Amino acid sequence: PRDEYFRKANRSLVILQIEGTQAIDELDEILRVEGFDILFVGPYDLSQSLGVPGQVSHPSVIKAIEDITGKARAAVLGVFCDTPESAALWRKAGIQYISYSVDVGIYMEACISIIHKLKHENHE
Repeated sequence: PRDEYFRKANRSLVILQIEGTQAIDELDEILRVEGFDILFVGPYDLSQSLGVPGQVSHPSVIKAIEDITGKARAAVLGVFCDTPESAALWRKAGIQYISYSVDVGIYMEACISIIHKLKHENHE
């Protein structure tokens, strides 16, 4: 049953999300919270909070995530990525939990790849 699933799922993995300047300002206090599994950075919401909406590669967003990563080394860190390049960047920076794209984005990438292959095959 759905209710039982959600009850169990909500106890099995606790993720704290850092998505705004207030969370960054209070990061030391957040890191003192016991019992969470992952400290997750939401770059799109963070970009909005930093005044550069949607610009997840903006230097201020990158610096904020790097600052969080540097301060929270003892925690398991996570981040959302929507390109393989950003996933590789944050993986190299020590982030262990990568959330890649969304179902619609992954589906769109697959469709674009298929269309590209079909167009390429028709020109040979």
